[in-house]
Amino acid sequence: MTGNVDGESNADRMRLFVEQVQHEGRFELIDRLVHADYRNHTTEPGQGADREGLLATMVALHAAFSDLSVRVLHCVGDGDLVATHKIFSARHTGPWFGVPPSGNEVRFRVMDLVRYRDGQMAEHWAVADALSLLRQTGALS
Repeated sequence: MTGNVDGESNADRMRLFVEQVQHEGRFELIDRLVHADYRNHTTEPGQGADREGLLATMVALHAAFSDLSVRVLHCVGDGDLVATHKIFSARHTGPWFGVPPSGNEVRFRVMDLVRYRDGQMAEHWAVADALSLLRQTGALS
């Protein structure tokens, strides 16, 4: 059961978010795909936990990493929950939360769990390989 009257599953909606917002940078879709009461339960210092914080993070991601590619390795939906396992690849060409641009190519994995409500992303938890990312940007040796 998808829980959506239009037949689109929550996993389909998650793939759309990854492809259009994370990969392509179509930030105008956030209001349509993300619930007004959205909460990110695993923010990093400097990130907002609401929908505006998500928008700011996506804008910062695209500003810091050129040629950004986000590839979904696994996407599994169960009722209102969707889990994804993704690989982000890019070149670090702008500042990222205080880390100056290195020009280095980076590649890191992220696993997300998202709860959907009313066909929109409402809650988010993530585990990101931040240590690998920091090493690849030169912030850690």
